[in-house]
Amino acid sequence: MWIVISAGALIVLILLFAAISFYFSNLIIFPRKVEYKETYRIGVKSGEIDTDVFNQLQKEELFIDSYHDYQIHGLYFPCGNSQKVVIIAHGITWSLFGSYKYVEMFHEKGYNVLLCDHRFHGLSGGNHTSFGYFEKDDLQAWVDYFYDRIGSSVFVGVLGESLGGASALQFVKKDKRVGFCISDCSFSDLTSLLRLRLKADFKIRFEPLISFTSFVTRLRYGWGFREISPIAGLDKLETPVLFIHGVEDDFIPYKMSVDMYHLKKGIKKLYLVPNAGHAQAFLADKTGYKKHIGEFLKEIEQRKIRLPAYE
Repeated sequence: MWIVISAGALIVLILLFAAISFYFSNLIIFPRKVEYKETYRIGVKSGEIDTDVFNQLQKEELFIDSYHDYQIHGLYFPCGNSQKVVIIAHGITWSLFGSYKYVEMFHEKGYNVLLCDHRFHGLSGGNHTSFGYFEKDDLQAWVDYFYDRIGSSVFVGVLGESLGGASALQFVKKDKRVGFCISDCSFSDLTSLLRLRLKADFKIRFEPLISFTSFVTRLRYGWGFREISPIAGLDKLETPVLFIHGVEDDFIPYKMSVDMYHLKKGIKKLYLVPNAGHAQAFLADKTGYKKHIGEFLKEIEQRKIRLPAYE
């Protein structure tokens, strides 16, 4: 009798734990997104988007095929006949309009600018967020697009914020065509970040829940949390990287960027921004941000390409 009761209780506990893991899996891979048009309206209201300037800028809306059977969306802001392109990836829950603030800065440096919507965000397809697992392949699709459009002489770099930064770092580890990577407030390892968020947001210290949630996610979509680790293999990465992080970031600790910076070999720079929260580094110190990126790009261009250097 007691064996039956114990077995029944165990089954109930397993089912309960599976349900909890499924719940947390949904929270992680289906973030509560802000609607595409609303991100534009918020950008206008906050002053990040000047509608007069935005409307006057030459731009092209792009939809291309990803390598995972959906379309990805971008806004392309050309810069004359430049052969330099920077692809900018936004943070989680937002859209490409969160990256618009960088367009002027890169135009001044002579770069065509592509703002891209992540899968499951904005006007891009995709049925969930994978924290770089599939997003890195979408970045590859964009690079392939520009190699076809501009030619083999194109010089491509990527800048990513938060989720975009993590995706960019995972992408450049597999594509040596990319000339540089700028990682703004990226996490270094998804499992480590989830461990922190589980304690901070839910006051839960039962870390095996993360492993079970990862297992559930793998059963559903073919990837697990341990595969999402921008820091893994950075010691072998040759692509130059500028790590940027706000010191007051209370969502992704700036120490994660510091750890990645120390592991990275070769050309690298670290810019920690005082008084800047999560994904607020540019807004907190525009002058310093532009200065550090300008110095980084100038060094990279002098080493990597034979193009006229900007002043």
